[in-house]
Amino acid sequence: MAARFTVEEARQMVLDRDDGQAVMGLDSGSELSDDEDPDYQPPAIQPQSSDTGESPDSSEEEENEVQSTNRMSKKGSYWSENPPPQTRTPSHNLLITRPGPARGVTTTSPREAWELFLSEEILLQVIKGTNVEGQRIADARGKAWLKVDQLELKAWIGLCILSGSEKSWDVAVRELFGSPFQNPMYKATMSINRFEDIRRALRFDDKRTRPARLATDHMAAFRDIWEMFLVNCRRRFIPNDCVTVDEQLVPFRGRCKFLQYMPSKPAKYGIKIFWVCDARVPYAIDAKVYTGRQPGDEVQKNLGEKIVKELCSALRHTGRNITMDNFFTSIPLAQELLESGLTIVGTLRQNKPDIPAVMKASRTRKLYSTEFGFNGNVAMASYVRKKGKVVVLLSTMHHNKMLDENSEKKKPEIITFYNKSKGGVDLVDQMVGTYTCKRQTQRWPMVLWYNMLDVATLNAYSIFKAQHPNDKGGIPERRLFLRELSRELILPQMQRRLEGNGSLNSTIIDAMQRCGVARVTPQQDRGQPLKRKRCQLCPRDKDNKVSTRCKKCDTAACKDHSQKTVVCQKCEA
Repeated sequence: MAARFTVEEARQMVLDRDDGQAVMGLDSGSELSDDEDPDYQPPAIQPQSSDTGESPDSSEEEENEVQSTNRMSKKGSYWSENPPPQTRTPSHNLLITRPGPARGVTTTSPREAWELFLSEEILLQVIKGTNVEGQRIADARGKAWLKVDQLELKAWIGLCILSGSEKSWDVAVRELFGSPFQNPMYKATMSINRFEDIRRALRFDDKRTRPARLATDHMAAFRDIWEMFLVNCRRRFIPNDCVTVDEQLVPFRGRCKFLQYMPSKPAKYGIKIFWVCDARVPYAIDAKVYTGRQPGDEVQKNLGEKIVKELCSALRHTGRNITMDNFFTSIPLAQELLESGLTIVGTLRQNKPDIPAVMKASRTRKLYSTEFGFNGNVAMASYVRKKGKVVVLLSTMHHNKMLDENSEKKKPEIITFYNKSKGGVDLVDQMVGTYTCKRQTQRWPMVLWYNMLDVATLNAYSIFKAQHPNDKGGIPERRLFLRELSRELILPQMQRRLEGNGSLNSTIIDAMQRCGVARVTPQQDRGQPLKRKRCQLCPRDKDNKVSTRCKKCDTAACKDHSQKTVVCQKCEA
């Protein structure tokens, strides 16, 4: 049986042999094989150390230490490369209620859908403030003020909506009412002077008590109307599984304490409104007008986080996802919303201290490559969209490294989901601007009023379309929906004007007839003669009184200004 040696003894004998000394005790003719001694195990060969004196184990440890340092953020949070193990299906993004119109909301016409948002309570508040201001203006001019009622205010709103559906918001009012090429509904509804008087006197609060409210609220002139409108928006619709938070800039360049300048927006100047909208349906759920620091308040910090928490307070513990941009997204917000049963997906700004070094922009990273990081229930993805440029996204909804392998750019699932759900507010803003009812004004409450009317009509359209998806009467198309809505708001006032005023101009009566409104004349008994009246077409000094009437407009007309119609007894009966 061959002799056995330890590792140290074998190494020493090899060194001695290299020095020319004989190796004692080793039978040079014997061969060591595993077949001769099955229990024999050759010693493990230790790798030789390099000249620098560093072992491979120490190099690997240093490499791991560098990698760990690159995955450590400035705040001390470690972002692991491997996703956390998933033992069960996450409970978030599972809805227990059917999205769409709320329970009990049923509409049969565009007007019923619109009245869900512009309720009678809001209209009465506007009428009250308008009549007070109109009376003040009339007293200053020494004239009488004809009070506005609900029917007339709806007709005024209907004319504004009609001009928006025709994209005539920038056409002069005198051209809308006076040109024969314009829609006859303007002239048939009210006079141009009455339209302008209502627009000039329109107020949304009691101006006499406004100074006391302005001491604590910059938006006191419109606050009550705005809050009532938002309550209606929250109650009428159940959102889908994903909502979007973003800002809207309503164009305005007049005097306003909370006017904003945003160079990235087309309008540059305006009033900023933060909206939360459904990501799949063009519906505005809730909003907050940015009024800056209110009187007596301290400087606000972390404004984006506060806006998101305030707008989504009604969505807590519903399992929905919130998509937002880098103005709002942060790690503390994601963790706080996750505790409230809400997930987020959003972009992160590059200067955030929560981003580790491995996810920063670098020229060494390959194009269209993705670096993932996981910290508990929070996932982060850094995607190289251009050479040397990255986009970083944060998500508490995704917990894997799934990529779009079918695409050349191989975007991660976080980015594809963000791109599909980020446009909720932008879609609402685009649709509102397409058929806006705004008119030129220098008063910021009127700017918010026109924008509120646009959002109300869009929400009404979404509600009506959800309940009548296969309506072939021309209603589901938004432009036709607006035309039908304006017609339903205008016709009652038009009919009242025709019946209450017997001396209307023939051009106005003709415009009413073109709109489908005609005067209803009572049937006279055969034996009862009509009351004699002065002919409306003869000169007044002639004083020609007759008992004949026009069949169409019931105007008194003599035989010189009328045509005799022959009717047989059979047709007359």
